[in-house]
Amino acid sequence: MSWTLETPDGRSLNVNAWNWRPTLELLESSGVLDADTAELLGYNILVELSGEDAQRIAAFLETYLATAPTGGRVMLDGSVTTEPDTFEFHREDLARNYAATVEWLTRFRDFCLTATDGFACC
Repeated sequence: MSWTLETPDGRSLNVNAWNWRPTLELLESSGVLDADTAELLGYNILVELSGEDAQRIAAFLETYLATAPTGGRVMLDGSVTTEPDTFEFHREDLARNYAATVEWLTRFRDFCLTATDGFACC
């Protein structure tokens, strides 16, 4: 499953579930997104975020990434690991399959920085 984030001027960014779910958890737990918005963004339905929302996300990620380890991954529970992803599917603990990479969070931050008119997610 994947999502496409798209600005009104047609720029887009794709993300898979493995990166998106922990990203939403991070944004919700930090208070950047409310629980209802984070939940809606987890479905493949049209959700629009304003330019203010995008800038708030970018500002949070800028601060967050300043302390994130190079090559790090944010797990679904919010913990951070630098262990490389083996891409093994963990049936016994599905949460271990989800991790937002620092690389992805950086791309998402940069996308949000330039999304001054907001973006849609679906």
